[in-house]
Amino acid sequence: MKVLVVNGISALRGGGQTNLINLMKFLPNYECKVVFILNSDNFTFFSKFESDSIFLFEAQFASKNIFHRALWEKFFLPKKMREWGADIYYAPGGVMTTKVPDFCVSITTLQNMLPFESKERKRFPFFSYLRWKLLLLRFVFLRSYNVSDKVIFISKYSRDAVKKIIPKIKEKSIVIPLGINDIFIDNKKIYKLPYGLSNGKFYLYVSHMDYYKSQKELVHSWKKLIDQGFEYPLVFAGPIVNQYGKEVISLIERLGLTKNIIHLGHVEYDKLPGLYQASRALIFASTCECCPNILLEMFASEKVILCSNKNPMPEFGGDGVIYFDPYSIDQLTQKVLEIESGVIDKEAMAQRAHALSKQYKHTKTIEKTIQYILS
Repeated sequence: MKVLVVNGISALRGGGQTNLINLMKFLPNYECKVVFILNSDNFTFFSKFESDSIFLFEAQFASKNIFHRALWEKFFLPKKMREWGADIYYAPGGVMTTKVPDFCVSITTLQNMLPFESKERKRFPFFSYLRWKLLLLRFVFLRSYNVSDKVIFISKYSRDAVKKIIPKIKEKSIVIPLGINDIFIDNKKIYKLPYGLSNGKFYLYVSHMDYYKSQKELVHSWKKLIDQGFEYPLVFAGPIVNQYGKEVISLIERLGLTKNIIHLGHVEYDKLPGLYQASRALIFASTCECCPNILLEMFASEKVILCSNKNPMPEFGGDGVIYFDPYSIDQLTQKVLEIESGVIDKEAMAQRAHALSKQYKHTKTIEKTIQYILS
């Protein structure tokens, strides 16, 4: 029986955490033993998945900071893998600093395009820790893809970006997009709307607030719409993760839009389908993604979607969404007005988007990923 070791130290929130959950749910269906290496900050969250075939290991030393993690993965993890008898080592976070035992296959994944998008990286403050961390990650990721036996990409766009630097990457890689969780398919749950919001009478953007998510541009677009008598509010759903989010809230207050632009903060994952269903239209304005998981989830909601025209969004949205330049205040304003005036048939666009959702069923995606890992 094969022994698979999965490094989940960096899976603290968002898509990384969701992907790890899916692996924990589906791997018991396969004949293998699995060791999940976890951070002290996510160990309790994942503890419910421990079973006869799944063992959870808390890497306390590696959890302290990125330097402790690097030391632990380089000098201590190889010894642990020999103790566990690892046949396969999977690092979904994209970092392969560990020299695996000779008998072990190493696999990693690209799930973060920011290190490869200099324009988007430069949107972070020059002296911010994250901006320089992303630059460092570019070199770490490229080295990881060079030394790994296999690489999983979640979009053609991301593989093409790496291929420009590592021409032979295609020979040892596969493209497997993320999938849509079943809770978003044929959802029947109702979301209890707060702040006086009414069903079908608000535009919704679900995402954490960050420099490449274009919330400031959306605020300015809504200011233009409100000045023209537009009645529907804009709703942001997602946590504030850095200074940018605070600046967005400050901008809303400064422009006097607190009644027109509402920030719900973090919304629990299982409540998102009901929130999507309650909206009038959906907005996805990110400028940098590997695979836009939130956009895929939006497909299943049967709502018209206003989508960023930056890659790789067109790779997934095809002709099922309405594209706009997220840097352009005027473009989004115009597209919203075209929807409301009937120039754009929002019902037809909603059906096109819903048709796309059938291509991204998450059970098939997870099964394909596991089969590739274990092969």
